[in-house]
Amino acid sequence: MEKQFLDILNAGIGLLKSGQEGLEKAKVELEKTYGELVAKGAADNSEASVKIRESVDKLLNEIKEVSTVAGKNYDETRAKIVEKYNQISEEIKKRVPEGQLDAVKAKLAEVAETIKSTAKAKGTPAA
Repeated sequence: MEKQFLDILNAGIGLLKSGQEGLEKAKVELEKTYGELVAKGAADNSEASVKIRESVDKLLNEIKEVSTVAGKNYDETRAKIVEKYNQISEEIKKRVPEGQLDAVKAKLAEVAETIKSTAKAKGTPAA
């Protein structure tokens, strides 16, 4: 009976170890795939990609400028950020081919989440 218990215990440990190794392999593969996508995107110097990068860089710089005065007037700052976000969204819709629009939307959503988490960290309410 004791041997069966130990065998079951060892089998459970083996199963956990296999699962852990599988997760580690999946994590490594995900990181590799992400790196490949980043490299592929960085290598894309098409006119549309360059314009998107410039627009997003401009938006981020404007948000940084607006954020520096955030403590003075949160509502005004928030309105300006939303306005800039909407402007860049419209500009991207005009310039980006339909198939690439989802990737751009995902990046803009990431920027919005960064803004929200920054606002929370500073103790100001986010949208």
